[in-house]
Amino acid sequence: MAALCSCGGSPSSPKANEGSQGKEEIVFATDSFKYSLRGDHCRSDVAIDYPINGPQAAVDAIRSYIKSVLFDDTPPAADDPMQWVRDYCAASVKAQEKSLEQMGMHSVSKDEQPEEGIEIRKVWQTSRLVTYSIYRYSYFTDGAHGEYSDYGVTWRLSDGHRLNESILTHVDERLYGYIREGLKRYFEIESDAQLQRICTVDLSLMPMPTFPPYLVENGVRFHYSIYDVCPFEWGDPAFTIPYEDMMPYLSDEAKELLKQ
Repeated sequence: MAALCSCGGSPSSPKANEGSQGKEEIVFATDSFKYSLRGDHCRSDVAIDYPINGPQAAVDAIRSYIKSVLFDDTPPAADDPMQWVRDYCAASVKAQEKSLEQMGMHSVSKDEQPEEGIEIRKVWQTSRLVTYSIYRYSYFTDGAHGEYSDYGVTWRLSDGHRLNESILTHVDERLYGYIREGLKRYFEIESDAQLQRICTVDLSLMPMPTFPPYLVENGVRFHYSIYDVCPFEWGDPAFTIPYEDMMPYLSDEAKELLKQ
């Protein structure tokens, strides 16, 4: 018999601030909740910071994005986020149990039970923007190791526009020098030669992450996916380049969002 549990966090208190021209500013706020569903031999977990208040275009855009992350091209018609996660976890558990059945694994030890999950979390916001991180993981008994992805997305709050590759105007050798330094910090090494020995791609070709960089409080975050530049054993290299170094490379829209 499957057992499920859910818990909801207290929503961020929506507040109205006085704007520079005497207009009330609608503050972006979220409600945090988790949901878990355990099957006989597997489990699925979801954690979401769900928009409950803010500029309507941004709220709608982020809600739509969350739904697309959970369901790809087949989103449900329901607008209830708890129904989303119930449906998502039910489908995940069903798929995992079907895989176990096809493999003839009718009994799985607790330590080897498959598990899958996703976390969609707000990591930074200002009066102009909000950034989320999306972390997805999956572990199955027949795999050599688990699989996961971790990336971030930044939205403009005024109209719900999502920043993408256009966050950068160009990439030159100087910027890639900053990227190499970030990679070396991640790997805890000192030389470019050591870095190239670890990496499986030619760094002179200036390979960028699969997912676009995004804005966080102290700079631009670069997050390479597993296998982007190195073997699985080294993980998914991530680092932040300070805004003082990144400003010459940021698009006008990104610079505008960063104004105090």
